[in-house]
Amino acid sequence: MDLNAFRGLGEDPLHRPPVLTDRPRDWPLDRWAQAPRDLGYSDFSRYHWRGLRLLKDPEAQAALHDLLWEFRPRTIVELGVYSGGSLLWFRDLAKLMGIDCQVIGVEKNLSNCRIPEAEMAGISLHEADCTDLGALEKILGDVAHPLLFIDDAHADTFNVMRWAVDRLLHEGDYFVLEDMIPYWHRYSPTLLEKYLASFKDVLTMDMVYANAGPQLDRGVFRRTAAKG
Repeated sequence: MDLNAFRGLGEDPLHRPPVLTDRPRDWPLDRWAQAPRDLGYSDFSRYHWRGLRLLKDPEAQAALHDLLWEFRPRTIVELGVYSGGSLLWFRDLAKLMGIDCQVIGVEKNLSNCRIPEAEMAGISLHEADCTDLGALEKILGDVAHPLLFIDDAHADTFNVMRWAVDRLLHEGDYFVLEDMIPYWHRYSPTLLEKYLASFKDVLTMDMVYANAGPQLDRGVFRRTAAKG
């Protein structure tokens, strides 16, 4: 499933101000009571960071902000880059919080990434198939911890998750599944529960953040046992 197209983003990685087709943007105040109460456009498409699509709902933004402040990761990895807006957002937040943090983005096709070259400090991009565990090993084999690992690529997720648990995550590190759990729970709940249960000895769900909104719904996990 192409979630960008599914949620109405099309193929434009840049933010564009919403266009209202059914009402004027400047509403007259002598008709204040008659003004429509809905937005008149998809609110998800307006979320951006410094002009790049962010693809994170306000609830997810707030939860990840709080997680960064509490966890203070030395490395943030995001599989799935799109415009690069979230990489830039993570880098800027960490810098504002005084966290020495490297942000790493892995994407099969970086053609949509629009991070300006002058803004790449603290960010590294890698064009690789996110399902290629050998490639992930080469890219991430020597990252600093604590580590926040975010799967936003939605491809071969549970094999990537197993690899991360077995080969990458240290005790206390986070693995976050964005977007997909509500869909999996709706269409394949038994299989989802079976897959998640297979991690019961090595991961727990952090209930402070796992109910923060639909994007992070029951998908914020913490490594509980030291890496073998």
